[in-house]
Amino acid sequence: MKNIFIEISKEKRVGIIPVLLLVGILGAAYAFVNFIVRKQTLLNLPIPPMDVLLTQLYGMIMVLNMFGIIVATCMIYNMEFKGNAIKKMHMLPISVPSMYFCKFMILVVTFFIAICIQNLALIQIGITELPTGAFELNVLCGFALYSFITSMPVLSFMLFISSRFENMWVTLGIGVAGFLSGMAMATTNIELLMINPFVVMLKPAVAMSAIPDTMIVIVSIVESLVFLFAGLYASKNVRYE
Repeated sequence: MKNIFIEISKEKRVGIIPVLLLVGILGAAYAFVNFIVRKQTLLNLPIPPMDVLLTQLYGMIMVLNMFGIIVATCMIYNMEFKGNAIKKMHMLPISVPSMYFCKFMILVVTFFIAICIQNLALIQIGITELPTGAFELNVLCGFALYSFITSMPVLSFMLFISSRFENMWVTLGIGVAGFLSGMAMATTNIELLMINPFVVMLKPAVAMSAIPDTMIVIVSIVESLVFLFAGLYASKNVRYE
């Protein structure tokens, strides 16, 4: 418990928490503006209103979320590398894997809050703008959870990368390359490509239905755990040069 409070105080100084909360606010604002401007066009699409609300607005929100994760993970280990602080921690009675896990949990919880902010905006749009009786809260909650789970592979992967590379620009470059590769592969139906965590995160954005895909959920959970345990293992056993 002590470690988590230490990490929270560190992340406040770095600015991780405000970055992800800002992503949530920008995503909510985008949803409002986009639906107001394109309301008639969106509602005239030949798909159910709930699918319109969730799939047609989620694309840009997902892009904001992905870049928010990339920026936050780039920043989160930058402080640890300054003055070789991370190397000194291995010589102190401090659990480096515990520090890693605390950073992971801070990112997860803050990102979840950002997702909630965005979906509160979607709830408001659904209640006030969709045809009478079309809004289904349970469908929205299911899609919100789906989008959160499918974002976890990218978050856990980027945290792992950030913890391994001292140069923040290397982490940023890998994140941007991941985004571009995800954009190129997400529309294909080749299941093997889901080994790329960025493809997994993009899947809800390219779907035409708000119904979660069970296979994608399973892949997301497995990849998230793999990258998390890889990061914990590396933080304990792989020393920095």
